[in-house]
Amino acid sequence: MNGEMEILEKVKKAFGEKAETAPKWERQSEIKVPLELLHPLLGYLRAQGFGHLAMISCVDWIEEGEFELVYHLWSYEKRLHLLVKTRIDRENPTVETIIPIFRIAETYERELHEMFGIDFPGNPNLTPLFLEDWDGSPPMRRDFDTRKYVEEKYGMIDLTKELWKREEPVLEGENGED
Repeated sequence: MNGEMEILEKVKKAFGEKAETAPKWERQSEIKVPLELLHPLLGYLRAQGFGHLAMISCVDWIEEGEFELVYHLWSYEKRLHLLVKTRIDRENPTVETIIPIFRIAETYERELHEMFGIDFPGNPNLTPLFLEDWDGSPPMRRDFDTRKYVEEKYGMIDLTKELWKREEPVLEGENGED
Protein backbone atom coordinates (compact mmCIF):
# COMPACT_ATOMS: atom_id res chain seq x y z
CA MET A 1 0.00 0.00 0.00
CA ASN A 2 1.45 3.38 -0.90
CA GLY A 3 1.96 6.01 1.79
CA GLU A 4 -0.74 8.22 0.33
CA MET A 5 -3.57 5.74 0.72
CA GLU A 6 -2.23 4.57 4.06
CA ILE A 7 -2.47 8.03 5.65
CA LEU A 8 -5.93 8.64 4.15
CA GLU A 9 -7.16 5.33 5.60
CA LYS A 10 -5.69 6.20 9.01
CA VAL A 11 -7.45 9.58 8.94
CA LYS A 12 -10.76 7.91 8.00
CA LYS A 13 -10.36 5.40 10.82
CA ALA A 14 -9.48 8.11 13.38
CA PHE A 15 -12.01 10.79 12.32
CA GLY A 16 -14.79 8.86 10.62
CA GLU A 17 -17.12 10.08 7.92
CA LYS A 18 -16.72 13.74 8.88
CA ALA A 19 -13.26 13.62 7.28
CA GLU A 20 -13.63 13.53 3.50
CA THR A 21 -10.43 12.19 1.99
CA ALA A 22 -9.34 12.00 -1.63
CA PRO A 23 -6.09 11.58 -3.53
CA LYS A 24 -5.52 14.56 -5.86
CA TRP A 25 -2.30 13.99 -7.77
CA GLU A 26 0.73 11.83 -7.29
CA ARG A 27 2.01 12.44 -3.74
CA GLN A 28 -0.78 14.92 -2.98
CA SER A 29 -4.10 14.33 -1.25
CA GLU A 30 -6.81 16.42 0.33
CA ILE A 31 -8.74 16.07 3.53
CA LYS A 32 -11.88 18.16 4.11
CA VAL A 33 -13.13 18.52 7.67
CA PRO A 34 -15.60 20.68 9.56
CA LEU A 35 -14.02 23.39 11.68
CA GLU A 36 -14.47 21.49 14.94
CA LEU A 37 -12.15 18.73 13.66
CA LEU A 38 -9.45 21.04 12.29
CA HIS A 39 -7.24 21.23 15.41
CA PRO A 40 -7.49 17.54 16.34
CA LEU A 41 -6.74 16.56 12.73
CA LEU A 42 -3.74 18.88 12.40
CA GLY A 43 -2.33 17.57 15.69
CA TYR A 44 -2.91 13.99 14.54
CA LEU A 45 -1.20 14.62 11.19
CA ARG A 46 1.78 16.26 12.87
CA ALA A 47 2.18 13.15 15.02
CA GLN A 48 1.98 11.05 11.83
CA GLY A 49 5.04 12.81 10.39
CA PHE A 50 3.51 15.84 8.68
CA GLY A 51 5.71 18.26 10.59
CA HIS A 52 6.05 20.99 7.98
CA LEU A 53 3.27 23.56 7.57
CA ALA A 54 4.25 25.03 4.19
CA MET A 55 1.48 27.65 4.13
CA ILE A 56 -2.14 28.46 4.81
CA SER A 57 -4.14 29.72 1.86
CA CYS A 58 -7.67 31.04 1.60
CA VAL A 59 -10.34 30.75 -1.09
CA ASP A 60 -13.17 33.29 -1.04
CA TRP A 61 -16.39 31.48 -1.95
CA ILE A 62 -18.39 34.72 -1.97
CA GLU A 63 -21.47 33.13 -3.57
CA GLU A 64 -21.63 30.59 -0.74
CA GLY A 65 -20.81 33.09 2.02
CA GLU A 66 -17.74 31.14 3.10
CA PHE A 67 -13.97 31.17 3.16
CA GLU A 68 -12.12 27.91 2.63
CA LEU A 69 -8.87 27.69 4.55
CA VAL A 70 -6.31 25.31 3.10
CA TYR A 71 -3.50 24.11 5.35
CA HIS A 72 -0.60 22.77 3.24
CA LEU A 73 1.26 20.05 5.14
CA TRP A 74 4.36 18.19 4.01
CA SER A 75 5.98 15.02 5.30
CA TYR A 76 9.68 14.78 4.51
CA GLU A 77 9.71 11.12 5.53
CA LYS A 78 6.69 10.09 3.44
CA ARG A 79 7.30 12.69 0.73
CA LEU A 80 3.60 13.54 0.71
CA HIS A 81 1.72 16.83 0.49
CA LEU A 82 -1.63 17.06 2.25
CA LEU A 83 -4.19 19.80 1.70
CA VAL A 84 -6.32 20.07 4.83
CA LYS A 85 -9.42 22.11 4.05
CA THR A 86 -12.09 23.61 6.23
CA ARG A 87 -14.77 26.23 5.60
CA ILE A 88 -15.74 29.14 7.80
CA ASP A 89 -18.40 31.83 7.72
CA ARG A 90 -17.40 34.79 5.58
CA GLU A 91 -19.30 37.40 7.61
CA ASN A 92 -17.73 36.46 10.95
CA PRO A 93 -14.54 34.63 9.97
CA THR A 94 -12.96 33.21 13.10
CA VAL A 95 -10.64 30.24 13.61
CA GLU A 96 -8.73 29.49 16.80
CA THR A 97 -4.99 29.78 16.14
CA ILE A 98 -2.98 26.65 15.37
CA ILE A 99 0.24 28.11 16.82
CA PRO A 100 0.33 25.43 19.56
CA ILE A 101 0.53 22.82 16.76
CA PHE A 102 2.67 24.71 14.22
CA ARG A 103 4.61 27.74 15.49
CA ILE A 104 5.12 29.06 11.93
CA ALA A 105 1.34 29.53 11.65
CA GLU A 106 1.73 32.90 13.43
CA THR A 107 2.96 34.54 10.23
CA TYR A 108 0.47 32.81 7.93
CA GLU A 109 -2.47 33.69 10.19
CA ARG A 110 -1.24 37.25 10.39
CA GLU A 111 -1.29 37.51 6.59
CA LEU A 112 -4.80 36.01 6.33
CA HIS A 113 -6.01 38.38 9.04
CA GLU A 114 -4.70 41.34 7.09
CA MET A 115 -5.74 40.26 3.59
CA PHE A 116 -9.11 38.58 4.31
CA GLY A 117 -10.11 39.88 7.75
CA ILE A 118 -10.05 36.45 9.41
CA ASP A 119 -9.69 36.56 13.18
CA PHE A 120 -7.41 34.01 14.86
CA PRO A 121 -8.07 34.11 18.62
CA GLY A 122 -4.97 33.03 20.49
CA ASN A 123 -2.55 34.48 17.94
CA PRO A 124 -0.66 37.16 19.90
CA ASN A 125 0.57 39.04 16.84
CA LEU A 126 -2.17 39.98 14.37
CA THR A 127 -0.52 43.33 13.67
CA PRO A 128 -0.17 44.52 10.06
CA LEU A 129 2.38 42.59 8.06
CA PHE A 130 2.31 44.40 4.71
CA LEU A 131 -0.33 47.13 4.91
CA GLU A 132 0.90 49.27 7.80
CA ASP A 133 -1.26 52.32 7.15
CA TRP A 134 -4.20 50.51 5.56
CA ASP A 135 -7.64 51.85 6.38
CA GLY A 136 -9.79 49.98 3.87
CA SER A 137 -11.55 46.65 3.94
CA PRO A 138 -9.35 43.55 3.49
CA PRO A 139 -8.02 43.76 -0.07
CA MET A 140 -8.03 40.06 -1.04
CA ARG A 141 -11.76 39.60 -0.53
CA ARG A 142 -13.55 39.17 -3.84
CA ASP A 143 -15.94 42.01 -3.05
CA PHE A 144 -13.10 44.50 -2.52
CA ASP A 145 -13.48 47.30 -5.09
CA THR A 146 -9.96 48.41 -6.01
CA ARG A 147 -11.12 51.30 -8.20
CA LYS A 148 -13.44 52.66 -5.50
CA TYR A 149 -10.69 52.40 -2.87
CA VAL A 150 -8.19 54.28 -5.03
CA GLU A 151 -10.76 56.95 -5.91
CA GLU A 152 -11.58 57.53 -2.24
CA LYS A 153 -8.03 57.26 -0.92
CA TYR A 154 -6.15 59.14 -3.62
CA GLY A 155 -8.82 61.14 -5.44
CA MET A 156 -8.26 59.23 -8.68
CA ILE A 157 -10.23 60.37 -11.68
CA ASP A 158 -11.20 58.27 -14.65
CA LEU A 159 -8.90 59.60 -17.37
CA THR A 160 -10.74 57.78 -20.13
CA LYS A 161 -13.81 59.96 -19.49
CA GLU A 162 -11.63 63.09 -19.53
CA LEU A 163 -9.94 62.10 -22.79
CA TRP A 164 -13.26 61.41 -24.55
CA LYS A 165 -14.46 64.92 -23.67
CA ARG A 166 -11.58 66.47 -25.65
CA GLU A 167 -12.22 67.35 -29.24
CA GLU A 168 -8.64 67.74 -30.39
CA PRO A 169 -6.39 64.66 -30.76
CA VAL A 170 -4.33 63.89 -27.69
CA LEU A 171 -1.49 62.37 -29.70
CA GLU A 172 -0.21 63.31 -33.13
CA GLY A 173 -1.87 61.12 -35.75
CA GLU A 174 -4.66 60.06 -33.39
CA ASN A 175 -7.37 61.41 -35.67
CA GLY A 176 -6.27 59.14 -38.51
CA GLU A 177 -3.80 61.55 -40.07
CA ASP A 178 -0.16 60.61 -40.53
